[in-house]
Amino acid sequence: MPEKDPLESFYRQFQVFVQNNPNVISAARAASQIPESAKAVVVLSPYSLRHTFPRDWVSKSYRKTIVERPERLLAGSMGISAAVTMYPALFTLKSSHERKGSLLSAHVLKIHGKDWPPTLLHLCKEADRKLAKQAIEVPDSWNSGDNYLSSKTIEALEGSIGALETGVDSIFSGPSPEHISNRAFVAIRPPGHHCHVATPSGFCLLNNAHVSIEYAADRYGVTHAVILDFDLHHGDGTQDICWKRAGFRPEEEEKDSDGYDEFGKKFSEFPQVGYFSMHDINSFPTESGYATKDNIKNASTCIMNAHDVNIWNIHLSEWKTEEEFNKLYQSKYRTLFAKADDFFRSAKLQMEELGKPYKALVVISAGFDASEFEQTTMQRHGVNVPTNFYTMFTKDALKLAQMHSDGKVLSVLEGGYSDKAITSGTFAHLIGLQNQNWIKEWGSEQVVKEIVRGCKSNWKPYKSKKSKDVIRIWAEEVIKLGRAMIPEFEEYLFNASLTNMNSVEESKTTSLVTQRLTRAQAQQLEEQERKHQQKQEASQETKTERRTATTEKPSEQVPFAKQELLSEDENENEDEDYVYDEELNKTFNRTVEDITIDDISRHLETLEIIEAREPGTRGQSANVLTSTNSKQSRDKASAQYKVPTGTTTKHLRNSYRNSNILEQNEVNNQKHGYGSARDQPHDSAADQEHDETDISMVSHVSTRKHTTRSGSRW
Repeated sequence: MPEKDPLESFYRQFQVFVQNNPNVISAARAASQIPESAKAVVVLSPYSLRHTFPRDWVSKSYRKTIVERPERLLAGSMGISAAVTMYPALFTLKSSHERKGSLLSAHVLKIHGKDWPPTLLHLCKEADRKLAKQAIEVPDSWNSGDNYLSSKTIEALEGSIGALETGVDSIFSGPSPEHISNRAFVAIRPPGHHCHVATPSGFCLLNNAHVSIEYAADRYGVTHAVILDFDLHHGDGTQDICWKRAGFRPEEEEKDSDGYDEFGKKFSEFPQVGYFSMHDINSFPTESGYATKDNIKNASTCIMNAHDVNIWNIHLSEWKTEEEFNKLYQSKYRTLFAKADDFFRSAKLQMEELGKPYKALVVISAGFDASEFEQTTMQRHGVNVPTNFYTMFTKDALKLAQMHSDGKVLSVLEGGYSDKAITSGTFAHLIGLQNQNWIKEWGSEQVVKEIVRGCKSNWKPYKSKKSKDVIRIWAEEVIKLGRAMIPEFEEYLFNASLTNMNSVEESKTTSLVTQRLTRAQAQQLEEQERKHQQKQEASQETKTERRTATTEKPSEQVPFAKQELLSEDENENEDEDYVYDEELNKTFNRTVEDITIDDISRHLETLEIIEAREPGTRGQSANVLTSTNSKQSRDKASAQYKVPTGTTTKHLRNSYRNSNILEQNEVNNQKHGYGSARDQPHDSAADQEHDETDISMVSHVSTRKHTTRSGSRW
């Protein structure tokens, strides 16, 4: 009997979605007319759910401080399904349920050395024995508040490696030549960019971005790659491995190791990798009050084309208005792409001089903890990015890839620890991964709030909905799709027994974890529990007061560690303080109706499909999505794959109302080889001013001791 397709439930739910939404039928049917190269692949990793916090004796309050949790994948699935509902013909979902990689494979050992992967395997196997004795399962040198292990962690890591391999295969070989895509997003956990050569840190046990690149080099001959990292935190592990790739001896390696000169340097090896990061200099691993001088220096390093090293770090700045942020993005953050462009251009010249082939890859370390929706316990220093940033940044990454890597982009999930941050960030990121425009209403507080309802294990649909409440109707479709995406959600999240958990949490057993708490910290946890009890006792009074409210009060930002989970009764009545926003619903409805009429044509206007070059031509492959200066090529592609409708979407017509600006931007961008001006949203004068700037023309400006990423002292 053939094995059941793990996406079968999702496909069934998607059919229901199409039937319930006639306005998307034409776009959904158009999927068969769109080549796979025009679709973005989303790789799901069911095995990633198996890495769970194993210390079942700790208190409920302590458990809440563990933010790297399986539920993060469910929040990501909500963002994926939201993007799919907007562009149902532009995404291909894959499950890596049948693929486990090996921690001892060549592409892992080349990154992490011959000692760390076997050590990690041993620690995971020994963890269950220690946990049975209610002992901390990680070494004393680790931050036990950030990192945890169990025997099931092995399956999660093997599954993550398999998912990364699936993502790389999807953009280089596919199941067949006609099923090769150019862009893939791999939704895995635990994250990876804090993991050094042989030192885990900040929830990270293996460096996923570097392992992916090494696999792409071994299997497909990739010689150069850039890692674009927009996680809130500096990817110190990723940067450290770039130094190793440049030939510098890792700190974990013995000083008398063979092959190094007196300065600890040897010849660099391929693939060569540049690291380009934007992050908060006051957050982990450079947390104020914890950071060492070396950590701060590392998070501020800027060096290009020197000693085989290419690293550029930019620090996040505060902003008040969206216009202010857009200027900040254009003048400061976009510099990362100019530096990455320099790296690729130099690499091409280098390979030509060596008489060797050049093959590139763009990798995105996609952490969403810099989101405006992230919890304050993770984002403690007042800097963040608006949701539409993830679309802007990703579209710029596509342009970089179009110029240097045949359009090949691999995105890997890193951080993001609140449901709202992960869901909205993934949503916006995937819209950008298909080079579409982000619609402001999609990222509104009310829309995001409705989607993340589906992240609760005991989620239930509303008993009744108003027909004009488009947002709630759409959000429930998104939730149903997201919850059907990975069958294992049922086992690990929805049906997880709370009985055993509560019984051990309420016991008075003293563990090594609780012993580590100071008296003040223990009293603080007890106070939190007492307040929670008082809140439950006063719930009926609170509900009565909410019924009398005529306007929705702004919700106070609550740190993740202090969030209160809704009981079933509270869940059923959670909409009592809901205020229907008629104007937002009308606007949202228009964007949904408009976006699904001609979405594929919009896509092909900005990422054109060109025919394969003659055999032996370097730098291109069949069915490549790339920018072209040929209007005939663009017209030919649009004519071949255009959605069968003559209607242009209303929101696009509004964007193009100033034809003079559009045409001038088109001329400037074609001149610089930066793709179509239609790639750029024209929402403000500031945007229009910067749209005509090629990334290579952006002004060039300069700008281990362990700490805890979750913010607690240890």
